Amino acid sequence: MGCRNSIQTARLQLDPVSWADLEDVVRLKASAGVTGRLAGGICNRVLSEQDMMTDLMTWGREGVGMFAVRQQGHFIGLAGVQPSSTEPECHELQFAILPHARDTALSREATSMALAFAHAGGVGRVISYVRENDIVGRQVFGGAGMSICDARPASCSADILLYHSMRPGMGTAGMH
Repeated sequence: MGCRNSIQTARLQLDPVSWADLEDVVRLKASAGVTGRLAGGICNRVLSEQDMMTDLMTWGREGVGMFAVRQQGHFIGLAGVQPSSTEPECHELQFAILPHARDTALSREATSMALAFAHAGGVGRVISYVRENDIVGRQVFGGAGMSICDARPASCSADILLYHSMRPGMGTAGMH
């Protein structure tokens, strides 16, 4: 696709999601076998279309958002950021990879690139919620450069960890 917001690595191509990705996104979001953390979880076509509209509006409004992730030209998942519904003034990093491409290294690579893009685009703080026993999620977010916050929001249950990343040079303002 190759727009100015695309990211190319040795193994992956990340492009901002578009309506051309809708069928792939619908299949991804309907699959119970997906590895990853999307805020909406498993959903039907109508919810996937609504999510796509939100993704497109976020790209247009903020210049950051969700990427369609491809390996050798084939759609394998999503990675990117959305404005957080729980933490003002920050974004939430999310990813989802199809079962046939389930590879922690690929997930980590995609989320790492999406996180770096968000910070370069001006997003100061990025968060992710992960269950303590979710080893894959912890490996992906930790490997992407996020760290566990010492304190977790009161709204989180005891088994939820809050990961975060601050844009380089921001200091610790706004941390829990």
